[in-house]
Amino acid sequence: MHSRAPAFFAFAAVLLVGSSAFAHAVLMNPQPLTNDDNAKSGPCGCYFGAGPEDPAEDSSASACPAGYKITDLMVGQPLQVTWKETVNHNGKFRVALSTKSIDTVKRADLDAGVIYEANDANSQSGGLVSATITVPNTPCENCVIQLRQFMEGASKPYYYSCAAVNIVDPNASSSASSSTAASSSSSSGAGGAGGEGGGGGGMGGSIPDDVGPGPAPFQEDQPSGICSASPSAPGSPAALALVLAGLVARAARSKKARR
Repeated sequence: MHSRAPAFFAFAAVLLVGSSAFAHAVLMNPQPLTNDDNAKSGPCGCYFGAGPEDPAEDSSASACPAGYKITDLMVGQPLQVTWKETVNHNGKFRVALSTKSIDTVKRADLDAGVIYEANDANSQSGGLVSATITVPNTPCENCVIQLRQFMEGASKPYYYSCAAVNIVDPNASSSASSSTAASSSSSSGAGGAGGEGGGGGGMGGSIPDDVGPGPAPFQEDQPSGICSASPSAPGSPAALALVLAGLVARAARSKKARR
């Protein structure tokens, strides 16, 4: 009876060591491409295109699904990235972001975009781990957030899980709309100003409605002041006197002729 106890505990220890050697992790938020917690093919666990970036890393990798979810994120906002460690083991977690499209991103792109890295402080299998990051101010479409787990003591120590995201800047959209509206308004104003200068006869004023084609009517400038009428101007007192004198002279000549 007692001889079986050491063998039992030794077997149990092997099971525990064996289970701890398979440290698995998968993203929970944002929603990942797949729910595979045993994905060891970088950079995203599954692959786009013809095959994994490094087939020697994980020959069992599968193609990423076509209908994956894309999560919208706002520039500059805090984001709580959450993942589940399905089997606990010593190691590290890393979160990286690339603005490249998720179907073309490479491991080197994500290695250059690390925004969080820390030792694995989770103490239980199935435990949730999270890190709060700040969304970059660079908008992008179909870009990628990557979770990478490093497992100590493994010959192939990395597990990968990725989420597709859009980084959106609502102010940029508003600015673009305002710019378009301002441009349209400016174009309308320019046309109006041109019409005023050309069709309106210049900045000096408009053309009277009663003026038709042909030379413009001549208008003699009149001097200013009280004595505005010249001696020879029709209707002036001096002109009337001259006319009357002429009539008197003509009448006198006519009377003399009759004699």
